[in-house]
Amino acid sequence: MLAGRPLAGTFHYGIDLRAPLGAAVGAVAAGQVIAIDRRGAGGLEVRVRHAGFTALYSHLGMLAPALLRGKRTLAAGEKIAVVGHSGLTYGPHLYFELIIDGHRVDPAPYLRVAPCR
Repeated sequence: MLAGRPLAGTFHYGIDLRAPLGAAVGAVAAGQVIAIDRRGAGGLEVRVRHAGFTALYSHLGMLAPALLRGKRTLAAGEKIAVVGHSGLTYGPHLYFELIIDGHRVDPAPYLRVAPCR
């Protein structure tokens, strides 16, 4: 483990969503940005508190200009950043994690995507 995060190739709680380098990453719902970090395996990460859950968006490239200017309240679908390959990763993708009531949960059913196998 590295700073409380699983290493590449081991189990992690979120999902890796394939996406091209530079693709827009939008907020899954309206919310409040509670942290922007660049450390550890996740590289550039944005943590957003949404109604009923918190989401972690990781391996990002550049932040959206609005976040760079200090904006912290997001509308559903609003651009957070672009897909990158920061942190410990084999290529560009978005790592997405959900936290509900303090517990990490598999986001695949909520996003209606097939779980990683």
